[in-house]
Amino acid sequence: MDQPAASNHSEELQNLNSDDSPTQISNQAANGDDSTSTDMDADVYEAAAIGHMAFLRKKISEFQVQLSPKHNTILHIASEFGQTECVKWILTLPSCSSLLQCPNLNGDTPLHLAAREGHLEVVEALVCKERELHADIETGVGADKEMLIGMTNKGKNTALHEAVRFNHSDVVESLIKKDPGFNYGANDSGTTPLYMAAERGFTDLVELIIDTSSTSPSYQGLMGRTALHAAVICNDEAMTNKILEWKPDLTKEVDKNGWSPLHYAAERGCDLKIVELLLNKSENSVAYLRSKNGNKTALHIASFHHHTEIVKEILSHSPGCREQVDDEGNNVFHFAMMKEGNDDFKPSDYLTVIG
Repeated sequence: MDQPAASNHSEELQNLNSDDSPTQISNQAANGDDSTSTDMDADVYEAAAIGHMAFLRKKISEFQVQLSPKHNTILHIASEFGQTECVKWILTLPSCSSLLQCPNLNGDTPLHLAAREGHLEVVEALVCKERELHADIETGVGADKEMLIGMTNKGKNTALHEAVRFNHSDVVESLIKKDPGFNYGANDSGTTPLYMAAERGFTDLVELIIDTSSTSPSYQGLMGRTALHAAVICNDEAMTNKILEWKPDLTKEVDKNGWSPLHYAAERGCDLKIVELLLNKSENSVAYLRSKNGNKTALHIASFHHHTEIVKEILSHSPGCREQVDDEGNNVFHFAMMKEGNDDFKPSDYLTVIG
């Protein structure tokens, strides 16, 4: 299971003054010029983590050019630990514009860390400050509002990806509402925020992303699958229904193996209501879609796994499927005979099912 970054902060703290950490790090992004950053003092790190602002005020001339071993700035640390007042104070400093978008070694901005940990007030403070800088034409330092929200780390994850990953619904809602028209793309794994929510079984987040976005959110995922594939694999009727109401044409989209959502429902023996939804929300042609390996239909798959009720449902919707054969000439009954198991399957009974 994924663990938020703050749970592992002790490792970084132990390395702050170790011989293995660089003594000087050139980081123009952190400083906004050609100056040299130095190792962060352990007491500065701790003060930022607990929000000890009185101590930090005494160190103000030092900490703005200090980086932790993971290249976290003071703003990263305060954001990661949810120190809202400390974050707001740092954002009043002259260097805040460069700190706001400064990436650490993983490419995370302070917004990534706050979103990952679920610190809503910090997330809103960071985004609000960037908008303020953007609106202040005289400063000349503000970036487009989409830039911070859309910035990706080394894994190509945005702050929204991180909030979805750890099921922080309030942060997800806030980020989308800040820019409902922004189109969040896929990360390095090929996963969009909507797919990530569906894959993890976060039905509420799926509904939130679909309902809150002003444009149609991207739904792609691993291996060419869609959010509908993920909902079916999770055997989640409510999520499946929500996605189908939003975009029924996803029933016809296949993954890299040529499998439709119906193929997965047939293989896994999903709740019959999910199978009914997939068939009723689609055209008859969905039942005839074939896999790339062997040219198998969902009916072939259901028959092989002895999912009799699913076989019945597919045939009631698309009776012509019974005539379809795979690359080796096997029909639905042949597939039923292929698998041996300890279930109650009886060939004689199956003949009446297939007709």
